[in-house]
Amino acid sequence: MSWFTHGGRVLAASLVLVCGLCAASQAQQAYNVKLYKQFTLSQLGASAGNDCWGYVSPSGREYGIVSLNNKVVFIDVTDPANSVKFAEIPHSSSTWGDVKVYKNVAYAVTETSGTGIQVIDLSDIDNHVVTLVRTLSGPGRNHNLSLDTASGYLYTCGSRDGTGTTVCFDLNQDPLNPVQVGSPSLTTTYQHDANTVTYTSGPYAGRQIMFGCGEGRGLEIWDVTNKSNVALIKRIAYPFVGYCHQCWLSGDRHYLYVDDELDEYYGYVSTTRTLVFDVSVLETADLVSTYTTGTTAIDHNLYWRNGFIFQSDYASGLRIFNANVDPLNPPQVGWYDTFPADDRTDFVGTWSNYSFFPSGTVIVSDINGGAFILDVSDATKTGIPTDNFQAVRGHVLSGGVPEVATVDGQYLTVQKGIIANATESPIQVQFVGTCPWSDVSRLQLNLCSKVNTAGLVQTVELYDWTSSAWVTVSSGAAPTSDTTVSLPATNPDRFVNQTTRQVKAQVSYKQSGPVTVSVFKADFDLLSWTVNP
Repeated sequence: MSWFTHGGRVLAASLVLVCGLCAASQAQQAYNVKLYKQFTLSQLGASAGNDCWGYVSPSGREYGIVSLNNKVVFIDVTDPANSVKFAEIPHSSSTWGDVKVYKNVAYAVTETSGTGIQVIDLSDIDNHVVTLVRTLSGPGRNHNLSLDTASGYLYTCGSRDGTGTTVCFDLNQDPLNPVQVGSPSLTTTYQHDANTVTYTSGPYAGRQIMFGCGEGRGLEIWDVTNKSNVALIKRIAYPFVGYCHQCWLSGDRHYLYVDDELDEYYGYVSTTRTLVFDVSVLETADLVSTYTTGTTAIDHNLYWRNGFIFQSDYASGLRIFNANVDPLNPPQVGWYDTFPADDRTDFVGTWSNYSFFPSGTVIVSDINGGAFILDVSDATKTGIPTDNFQAVRGHVLSGGVPEVATVDGQYLTVQKGIIANATESPIQVQFVGTCPWSDVSRLQLNLCSKVNTAGLVQTVELYDWTSSAWVTVSSGAAPTSDTTVSLPATNPDRFVNQTTRQVKAQVSYKQSGPVTVSVFKADFDLLSWTVNP
């Protein structure tokens, strides 16, 4: 057993580093998640891992930023299966570290006195060059950083150098030269971590709100709009507070999801407990639900993206939940256990994850295993049914929207129509659906169809909302028996209307050779889309 300080408390914890996690191990317990690549601690040149974050350059290249006990490392994950570590910024040895990114600048902290806040220039990262520009001396040690990207303010959490518990820096004038603003200590109590956001609409429009994790006190909601006079809106001491550790807000700002790090450790609960708070009205916010993985591991850090919750639960690894199905009791849809030995109630395994890359790639930082680059597409894939359709050319003989909902032998049947010239398709049908989100990492069209004669060409198109044009994704001989195809789309965001979230597909048939019937028809058994956040 080894003793260490956590948020002002002394805890007994086993931090024995578990060796032998093979980069290509097939023994990892996983469900709907695949390993692209692992960087072990020895490959990273460290003895323990902690937090992580990510960055997307203006060119669209994606980079993982992994904090370790002795450095911050940078990994190019643009081609996730062939990810490359290319740079590092060293710091004094510390069990705890954190990193956040604003524009093209990364900020790194640790709990070792004198580390301060490292300011790292990412402007040349596509050439695999990162530069430590300066180190802010105060606060000298910090547990975490909270970054409000909308307002351009950086907040330190868990500062312990006598300069205050929560210090704020203005990044708006020059992100490479943060300027401390407001009171020496914004909050009157220690905030272990926080999710700070600016409200742009509704009754709180213009206000900057910090959802703070207040150790053994519970969840604290602060108005930090006025940096010289912040106000505590509400403190929620939920049942069996162990150590309110970390939180993240849902996209609609209705729910806040919270990890309590010590409720499992102290035996207050028997299985992993994640707390759900209704924060739609800040003044009356309260705990409304909890959910569990069913394991005995400790929950640590979680993040919300398009209704999916990516949760790092120490010994049980990355756990993925779908809050689109039920925000109060989201079903678990995937996991990847980075510590497959067991699900012990201890401080081993995954520390955190970053799930905001446009590609959908997820990186996981691990105390014992280093860094994992993961494919979570099977866990997050979401079906979009047809809402309505229109026969642009041709006549509907039978069927409708219900018939194209699933492959069941029930058809929407459209017969050849009149054309004005030979370039037109006698059958052309447009289908419309609604995507849950405006940003997607993957999109594919699913089609099951057939025609009643050979000699026809089937052309499948998706509507590009950015160029206001149809884009052909498939064209070839039309099948004469039920045939299902899945057609992936490149640069998928363009096929989702950014305002209405509509997606549109068009399927056309025209004669390319001799046909056995003069009045041909097409049967559609399925038309749907599959997307990933």
